[in-house]
Amino acid sequence: MAAVPGVPGLPVAAPRAAASPQPSSAEGAGRARGAGLLKPGIVVAVLIVLGLFVPSVLKSTFYLGLLVNAITLGIAALAIGFLAHQSGLMMFGAAAFTGSATYLFAIAVTQFGWNAMTAAAFTLVGATLLSALIGALVVRARPLPFAMLTLALAQMLRSLVMVTDFRPITGGDDGLALNFSGTFFGLTQAQLSKPEGFWPVAWLALCGVMLLAWAVGRSRTGSVLRAIRSNEERMRFSGFNTYLPRVLAFTLSGFIAAVSGLLTGLYTAFASPELLDFATGGNALVSTLVGGVSTVAGPVLGALLYVVGQDQFGATGHLELLTGLGVVMVIVAFPEGIMGFIRNGIARLFKRGAHAVPNAPVKKGGDHAAR
Repeated sequence: MAAVPGVPGLPVAAPRAAASPQPSSAEGAGRARGAGLLKPGIVVAVLIVLGLFVPSVLKSTFYLGLLVNAITLGIAALAIGFLAHQSGLMMFGAAAFTGSATYLFAIAVTQFGWNAMTAAAFTLVGATLLSALIGALVVRARPLPFAMLTLALAQMLRSLVMVTDFRPITGGDDGLALNFSGTFFGLTQAQLSKPEGFWPVAWLALCGVMLLAWAVGRSRTGSVLRAIRSNEERMRFSGFNTYLPRVLAFTLSGFIAAVSGLLTGLYTAFASPELLDFATGGNALVSTLVGGVSTVAGPVLGALLYVVGQDQFGATGHLELLTGLGVVMVIVAFPEGIMGFIRNGIARLFKRGAHAVPNAPVKKGGDHAAR
């Protein structure tokens, strides 16, 4: 400090050195976020690539088929879990969207004579538009009426495909057997009918919809949806549109369910009224409850456990009894699902580890210098 000339004892601050230019806070936050997502992104990409080699490791066609069924069911469960987590709406009639997608694919192949790729594109577009239309009508309902409306929709579609007048198109009680031409991403129908040939399609579809649901959940739309779920009235009074985001969430959920239905059509080459039955949607619903809805991996894990459990319980001859007991025990023991329990356990472990690390002592010399 230097004294001001002519005024004894009054100090004046020395001139500051020119400050180096600093990046804006937005740029810094963006770079930090990008760096934070880089390593997880690399890990996810590696896991996706490694997943493609599962048929090379798992030689059993039977168990590979179980995994394919678990993926198909897991995508349907993810559709339910995504909507439940983001909007607080539980879909009892998911079969309406998985089954309708399978039928759209079957009709496009049998009636229009389209090849597999064209029929698949038509299926996803048509099922998504149907989801948007249905969502515009039902998302205003309260959770319980909403669940019953989706269930009624599935039962209505099941009755529709069994109407005698529509039998030439839908096949009625007998369903529709498919024999599509062309290839689906280079795979023929014969290759798609085998678990080892169908695995890359199912695996990449699962990874794609999981990444889509995760990205939407982390976006501003996801934040708005969860805020609407917590307090819709407050969000409405704050000037937010609470209707369109919920329609968007329902439409995306219907699209994910349509992917599951399309995979069913490609793999089994058959569409039947049972695909629209409550039991089919109930399998996806139970998988969602078992795995949990707090993460995108929860419903998929629940579907895997459900499919494996069905295989093991079926061998005993008491499938329904053991399935019911198992589901009740899991839901009672893990109210947030198995993945929710794992997530909470990891969070508590890291929190306990952070509290266990003592604060580093301050050196006396450094403290004296600072003073």
